[in-house]
Order: sequence, then C-alpha cells, then structure tokens
Amino acid sequence: MKVNAFILTILVGLFFFIGFFVPKFFKKKDQLILFTTGFIFVLLFFLMGFDLIPEIIDSFQSLEIKNFIFFFLVSFGLGFLLLKLFDFFIPEHHHDHKEKDDNRKEHELHLFHIGFITSISLIIHNMLEGISIYITGLNDFKVGFIMALSVGFHNLPLGMEMMMSLEAKKKSSKTKAILFILLAFSSSFGAFLLLLIGKELNKMINGLLLSMTLGMLVYIVFLEILPEIKTNFKVKEIKYGLGFGLVFSILLSLF
Repeated sequence: MKVNAFILTILVGLFFFIGFFVPKFFKKKDQLILFTTGFIFVLLFFLMGFDLIPEIIDSFQSLEIKNFIFFFLVSFGLGFLLLKLFDFFIPEHHHDHKEKDDNRKEHELHLFHIGFITSISLIIHNMLEGISIYITGLNDFKVGFIMALSVGFHNLPLGMEMMMSLEAKKKSSKTKAILFILLAFSSSFGAFLLLLIGKELNKMINGLLLSMTLGMLVYIVFLEILPEIKTNFKVKEIKYGLGFGLVFSILLSLF
C-alpha cells in the first residue's frame, strides 16, 4: 500500500518532465515564452487563491485568530524576503529591457531569474503536495490517484514555463539540470521524508511552510511576472496565454 501511494508522487513528477520537453518541438520559442508567461501568471494566481490559502487556513484552524495572523505574517514575510535575498546571487535584471532591441541579453537574464526563483518556491510547494498525495493515497488510492492527476496537470504548464525561462540563458547548464531534477522529484522527496519519519507532518509546521511558499509566489507573480505582462501586454501571445490560463485554471478547479 505504501509503495502504491509513493508511486502516485512519481506520477506527478512525470508531468514536469513532459512539460520540460514540450518546448523542444516549437520553432518560434519567443512566442512560446510570451504565451507561457501569460499562462503561468494566471495559473499561479489560481494556485495561490484556490489551493494554498485554503490549505493554510486548514493547517492553522486550531489557533486563535491573533496567533494565526502572527504566524502567517512571519512565515509569509520570510518567504517573500527569502526570494529577495536570492537577488544578491542572481545577475541584476530590469523590466524595461523589452523596449530596447539591442538589450536581448538583459532580457534573457531576467527570464532566467524568474525561472530560478519560481523553481525554488515550487520545489518547497511540491514537497508539501507530495506529502498530501502520499497520505491521501494511503487512505484511498482512487482519491489519491485523482489528486495526483490534478496536481500533475498543474505541473505540465509549470514545467514548460520553467524550461523556457531557464533555457533563455544558454550557460549555467549544471544549475538548470539540478533544478529540473529537484522539480521533477520534489513531490517524491516530500513523500519519502514522511516515509522515513513514519508519521504525518505536524499541521503547524505544514501551515508555516505553506505560508512561506505563498510569500514566495506573491513575490514572483507581482514583482517578477506582472512587469513582464505589462511590458508586453499588447502582444497577442501574452493575451492568448492569459485567456488560455484562465480557462485551464477554471477547468482544474472543477476536479
């Protein structure tokens, strides 16, 4: 039973692998980057509102409202500031680069930056999701399987975006390879840690980690991806991505 539940988390990671290789079949990669930027903006927005926030509330439901707000804000702020700290280790980037045709290198660095910090936050988030899928699969394999498919379909476009963003910078192949492996197996890492511990993750710790992840995603959505959307909003690929992301997110919310 434990093996079957663990296999479900591997299934989730396979969707990331599929997403990684999809861009290889597209010749017009610039248009695909713009499309996936709009798509991922909406998808992450829905992920925060319909997945993360309800999970955080559920994890902290035993706390009084004052304690809830305190622990949430501290963890949220830590996640937000953690990604800000990553800026010191990643090349400088600006959001007005697309207005200058001769500054393509700057644009590529910014795309790599988005891909890098998004990967870090998603690794933490997927580890927690892997734990949830594993526990659900232990109790009811059918429900766990449906949950794994739902999360997997979220990961498919995320994998595409990560590939397109990280591939924008031709170098740093080792960094990209490590991030791809961690992303693809992050759900299984979470389940494996729980398997080693031998008991369910404390809800308080789960809530703290989810709040930190939310802070990371807010940083990414509003300070990294949104400026890209504003700069290229008149481009049709961005609009298509936003529209398709909205439809796709609504469909996923029905599961």
